Amino acid sequence: MPVYEYECKKCKAIQECIYHIDERLPQVKCKKCGGTAVRVLSLGGIQCDSTGGINWMPSALKVLQRDHEKPIETRGEYKRYLKDNKLIATG
Repeated sequence: MPVYEYECKKCKAIQECIYHIDERLPQVKCKKCGGTAVRVLSLGGIQCDSTGGINWMPSALKVLQRDHEKPIETRGEYKRYLKDNKLIATG
């Protein structure tokens, strides 16, 4: 089943939901703050929320992140980091 990403309008948290293509929702309740999270266009490639099972992720994060930054633990955090640091095109 497809993975859909939702971004909270309030806290900007990214969360992933798995729905059958006919069941996907345009918005869901944010798991972090309870606000409204809207479906966003997803980047392909990583098909799990955890970064633990992705072989190349630790080396990529070692290159990207500075020592003082909070470790990235999920796909959503990784994509947010790339977006916030202008490492991927947005919009």
